[in-house]
Amino acid sequence: MKHKLILFGLCAVLLGGCAKETPEEETILRSVEVATIGKDSIVSSFSYSGKAAPSKEISVIPTVPGEVISYHFEVGDTVKENQVLFSVDSSTLSDQLRSAQANYNVSVLNLENAETTYNNNKVLFDQGIISKTEMDQISLAYETAKANIEALDINLDILQKQIGDCTVTSPMTGVVVNRNVERGSFASQSTPAYVLMDLSTIKVEVGVSEQAVNNIHVGDEVQVAMSAAASEPFTGKVATISPASGQTGTYLVKIELPNKDGIIKSGMLAEVSFVAQKAENVLVLPISTVITKDGESYIYVVENDVAKKTSVTLGIETGETVEITSDLPEGTQVVTRGQTYLSDGEQIQIANQSDAAEKPSADTAKGE
Repeated sequence: MKHKLILFGLCAVLLGGCAKETPEEETILRSVEVATIGKDSIVSSFSYSGKAAPSKEISVIPTVPGEVISYHFEVGDTVKENQVLFSVDSSTLSDQLRSAQANYNVSVLNLENAETTYNNNKVLFDQGIISKTEMDQISLAYETAKANIEALDINLDILQKQIGDCTVTSPMTGVVVNRNVERGSFASQSTPAYVLMDLSTIKVEVGVSEQAVNNIHVGDEVQVAMSAAASEPFTGKVATISPASGQTGTYLVKIELPNKDGIIKSGMLAEVSFVAQKAENVLVLPISTVITKDGESYIYVVENDVAKKTSVTLGIETGETVEITSDLPEGTQVVTRGQTYLSDGEQIQIANQSDAAEKPSADTAKGE
């Protein structure tokens, strides 16, 4: 019996010792990231695709066909208005001008003689010495000589203009995009000799849906993204809005933007972003911070390391951020990462305590 009691006591001591060494179970807190909500601006937009085109394009066609004797600009060259592009042979026209000038000089002499004859016979007619029939013939000869001079004068002007047109000048300042003449080739009106573009201002035309066209106004600033020209978007302005839809059912909107550096080339693909809504000095959160479930939108705010579910109303939304229109005090700490599996009133551990005072952004705060 004594042996049994000793054994029982020993087991009790051992069990007691084992119970003291068992650690208490620790509570594991969910780790989250938070940020302090602040005020910012927000803009929602919609975009359409288009292509860059010159503000003006002109095909230069010679008014006088002929053999090209010289040209002065190549493709890619910048041409100023009234600079000579090319010239065609004017020797035949020059010969015609000399001949016409000689005929004109003879006609001038004929007119002077007819005028003298008319004046002398007019005196005789007034005195009744010659008949009316004779006077009418003399008047006709005089008027014919004057008409002939007028016709020859017009012909001289035409020939002089044609000779001047043999030297073809640029009708505008622009860039040469096509040259179709060579020395010795024949320039005619069937093919443009030069094609010029004004690329100092670029236009982008896009077809806008009927749902969006009334949100656009002439003079509105828009962002035009052209990845082939620059990493950052350009700023353009709405120049015209078609009042009628085209065959595709869309409304043509033309945007103009400066291109003084010439980095935008005709034909480059463009993405035009129009402002749908915008607001200044409002509460803005990354859209991933907001949880929407069963028709309710809510966030988790942090008070004394406790996450509290807070319903919010939303305003303007973009692809990354959202406006909070409900009464939420500026400076409130909001869970920005790890909020998906939180429960209302759950105690949390803040992983980014040193950054908690910073305002959240869509780039750094994305919910899980």
